[in-house]
Amino acid sequence: MWQEGNDTMSVANEDIYQLVDGTLDRGLPYVGSHLEKIIGRQVIVTDCSGFIHYPYNSLSIKYINNSFITLPSLTKNDYLYSEMDKCLYYRIICSDSNAYIIVRDLPASQVPLTLTKLKQAKLAVKCYFSQINQTKKNTAIFEREMYEYLFGQSTANVADILNLGNYQLSLDYVYYVDVMTVRDVKNSKQWAAIMSYSREFLKRVAPEAFMVSGPKIAVYIFPTGSKAIGIDTYKTALEKNFHVSASFGRSQPHPLYNLRRSCDEARIALHYPHVMGTKAEIQYFADLGIFTPLFSQELKVVKTFCRNTLEPLFDHDTKNESSLLPTLTELVNSNFNLKETAKNLFIHVNTLYYRIKKIEQLLSVDLSLMSTRVDLSTALKSWSLLHMSGLWD
Repeated sequence: MWQEGNDTMSVANEDIYQLVDGTLDRGLPYVGSHLEKIIGRQVIVTDCSGFIHYPYNSLSIKYINNSFITLPSLTKNDYLYSEMDKCLYYRIICSDSNAYIIVRDLPASQVPLTLTKLKQAKLAVKCYFSQINQTKKNTAIFEREMYEYLFGQSTANVADILNLGNYQLSLDYVYYVDVMTVRDVKNSKQWAAIMSYSREFLKRVAPEAFMVSGPKIAVYIFPTGSKAIGIDTYKTALEKNFHVSASFGRSQPHPLYNLRRSCDEARIALHYPHVMGTKAEIQYFADLGIFTPLFSQELKVVKTFCRNTLEPLFDHDTKNESSLLPTLTELVNSNFNLKETAKNLFIHVNTLYYRIKKIEQLLSVDLSLMSTRVDLSTALKSWSLLHMSGLWD
């Protein structure tokens, strides 16, 4: 049975100020150990994502799952008590976020007195998280600026953005980039928890790395000087803990001054399996076959190749509301099997013959030639990769 209540207890001001002073001088362990002593029960202090700030957890990667706790949903009240679990959750509003003090193995009869003790610690905990939240705000500014830079929405200098995040790094340092998308995310709260988990994971496996995130997409930036991070390890942990599905694309290593190019490569690698009809959920840019050297060029070169090869079809379909580009796409996907193409397009084979002749006429090509088929297939796949990656415009 769950019981919610309002925090209306009165407390002694001198005890409150003493706890604040001790927390400012010695940190969260001061107030945490004080509460455990006077309550006689284990106390846990978390942020709104369920990340445990007290007691301290080892930075070893094998303990990361012990660093998070699932929080219940509190409505308008300050606390929630579970008689079944004998667990008290006390919420503290900190600026635009929340912190939680959790007391385990607590009999229901002791809840009122315990709430009095927890309220004594409220201001001290707020002071601690106010300092933490300021750091988070600075980090959020850095991440927003870096995200906009990486995704082509900013012309800022990457060195200035790195300085904003207090990263004093040489632009000649070589890094590589992972881009991750996650499916089956239930809501923004779960996504925030996934990002919090990601940051703690990075802290343990690569303290010198950094990350940024956007709506259901995250970018991880690793120096090549450190041991390469196993994507499969992180992917397994993430999917197990949050019951989601994650896909990754990894770039080739580039100097920091080419960080945007690294991100572009990772985005292309991320979408490559879908365009090619494969099921790989971890894709390396170095393993894209012919598309690795193609997309190693400037993107404007690839775009020019696509336009020069396919633009007559774009124009014709737009002006005539026709379906020549989808027809060519289906031909490529079926390896130019005419019977299969007609079946997949739900058209008669004679209609397909007519469309093929029209495509050959517009592009001035012979679709029976293998060289033509290779060129068109490469252009179509490249065009699809650019569109799916958000890199066409």
